[in-house]
Formats: sequence, C-alpha cells, structure tokens
Amino acid sequence: MVIPVDILPDPPRALIAAEKARVRKLALTRRDAVDEAARAEGSAAISATVLALDLQPSCAVSAFLPIQSEVDLGEAIAGLDARGHPIGLPIMVERGLIFRRFRPGDALVPLGFGTRGPGPEAAEVVPDVLLMPLSAFDRLGGRVGYGRGYYDRTVAGLRAAGRFPRLIGIAFSVQEVATVPMEPHDAPLDMIVTERDVFRFVR
Repeated sequence: MVIPVDILPDPPRALIAAEKARVRKLALTRRDAVDEAARAEGSAAISATVLALDLQPSCAVSAFLPIQSEVDLGEAIAGLDARGHPIGLPIMVERGLIFRRFRPGDALVPLGFGTRGPGPEAAEVVPDVLLMPLSAFDRLGGRVGYGRGYYDRTVAGLRAAGRFPRLIGIAFSVQEVATVPMEPHDAPLDMIVTERDVFRFVR
C-alpha cells in the first residue's frame, strides 16, 4: 500500500504534547489487552513480513527485544542474523541511542527501564535500517514513542552525520490511531509493519 503524505500546518506545541499523551495511552491500553496467544501469533506474522522485505544484502539492522506487551521480533532477529545482517540492539545514552552487536544466544545485561541488551564489550553497529518500537501510529507514517525522544534524537544524529537509515515502525494493528500530531523534530516513518498490513509512504 503506497500512501502519499501531505505536509500539514503544525498545531501549538502544548496541544501536540497533550494529544500525543492521549493517543499513547489509548494505543498502549489496546496493546496491553491483546492476549498472549494473539500477541505471539501477531509477532510471528510481523517477523515473517520483516524477513520478506527488500533489504539490501548485509545491511546493518537495528531491532529491539520486547518489554511489556511489545512485538517480539525474535524470529526476525534470528532470520536476519542467519542471512548475514549485523543486528544492533538499542542502548540508551545521553545523546539518544547507540546500537550494540547482537547474535541470538549472546548474553544480555539489564539496561534500565526494563530493557536488556549486549554489554559494553559488544561492538557498536551503525544501522542502515531501524526497526522501531512505538506506542501509536497513523496511516501517514506518524509515530508516537514512549515520550523520551530517544529515537528522534538518534535519527537526527545519524542524518547530521550523513546517514539516512530506513525507518520502519513495528506495531500491532490495535496501535493504529486516526492521527498522530507531528512536531518538527519528529521523524516520519518510511514504512509500518503490523500483523495485518504493510504501509509504505511516499515523501
């Protein structure tokens, strides 16, 4: 599905923050209500779709391990690793995120906020493709994260360094909302993958 994206005027910042909080709560409540069996089935479908994407051979891919009720990309990570894609998992740092090399079976350490990842001995990966978690999305490629701005700062930093990774949102279909208000620093997604649909955006 190819969706043309129009540029709309930005509403006042305070209204944007309030609306983001509203849609975040709405979408996460829906996601939390998905039962374990449906979440596992949906995660498997999403992983299968990710593995079918037209990724460049050997390109580096950032992924994530699930916290709370997030999509579990374990099957996608294993498949991409087997195909020779370096996989990076996100590590929170002051400027945003770095991504440390991960292969299935590697030891993980607690990293705060319920996350786990490779320790400091793991090599850093600079991703060509970001598989991005989110709380809510819309059909224009808008993404609401968890309110800390880590991915937005990371994407801005990569672009400032001359790198323009492909941004792919990963979510369950219940996380879709009518409209995500966007601020200038918000990086719209190039694609969204759910268990039901793949949305691609023309910019």
